[in-house]
Amino acid sequence: MGPLKRKYSFSSFEEAIAFINRVAPIFSQENHHPKITNFYNTVAFAYYTTSANNTVTELDQKIANEVEAIYQTLTPQS
Repeated sequence: MGPLKRKYSFSSFEEAIAFINRVAPIFSQENHHPKITNFYNTVAFAYYTTSANNTVTELDQKIANEVEAIYQTLTPQS
């Protein structure tokens, strides 16, 4: 099983970068950093723990859920 992946879209490059900056403190606080990819208005995260043989741990799940919650506050709900 590979990393836990999440992908987010924004209306501009600036919004994508602002999102990365907004969630970065979560990674620093947990001292656990996902692979982050940004291409124009898209941000993708790959969560896994290198010290656990590159598997997905509870901490990866927790952080991914925190990032998802922040994204949900930014996007209008239908």
